[in-house]
Amino acid sequence: MKKVLMAFLLALVIISSTTSPAAAADSNATAAVALFIDTSGHYIPGVDILNKALNEVIRFKINVLLLGSEVQSGNEVLRDLNRCNVNSAADATLEELAKYGNDRHVNYIVLVSVRPLDVALDLKAYSTADNAYIVDKSVTRPDGTEAASVVDTLSDMVGNEVAQVLQTIHGS
Repeated sequence: MKKVLMAFLLALVIISSTTSPAAAADSNATAAVALFIDTSGHYIPGVDILNKALNEVIRFKINVLLLGSEVQSGNEVLRDLNRCNVNSAADATLEELAKYGNDRHVNYIVLVSVRPLDVALDLKAYSTADNAYIVDKSVTRPDGTEAASVVDTLSDMVGNEVAQVLQTIHGS
């Protein structure tokens, strides 16, 4: 299990090093993507590795869609959301997201909350222009993935869902 996880992380690092990094603080960014890991207060070994791997998946999807300069992601987004009192996707209010959008000059805020114990995720996409959520859904483990590792399954889920939301945003 450890060898598979390490090989997966190594592959992500190699792939991400060959693409241009996403802009962390671009003042003309279209969107910001924040990843929250919801452990429900339980200690889960390897959460930091899971967080890093899923953030790399998000960055990879951003770069594949050629949105690197238009999308902010990573720890800087989490830090700035925290300053606006957004500590998780579940407790985010429209007012707090509007403040963040105004402060960081972004049009859309995508909140991804991963629940590794349930192998599920919650996804919210907020539009500053509409002051409303344009996407608000929960995604559970797809059928046929029981044999795959939690990291592989969550990586696929996050990658697919983030790509769909970013394509929707980019098309509007």
